Amino acid sequence: MAVVSEVGNGARTLFWSDKWIHGQRVADIAPQGFAIVPKRRIKRRKVLEALTNPSWVSELQGALTAGVINEFLGLWDVISAVILQ
Repeated sequence: MAVVSEVGNGARTLFWSDKWIHGQRVADIAPQGFAIVPKRRIKRRKVLEALTNPSWVSELQGALTAGVINEFLGLWDVISAVILQ
């Protein structure tokens, strides 16, 4: 299924589960990091909220393995270039 979200100001787009990063979800870019995010956050966190003071970082809960850290750094690079309108 090809679904892409237009982010706009990020108030309606889900950070963890919508395809808002170049047509991909966070789980597509960082599956190990996605796996340690509490399920309740996956269904609620909006892009606008997550990018404010980057609060999405604090939602990574669990073992910070080398793989998770590597994915985190790649995700950080991609997300840091996002400008909400």
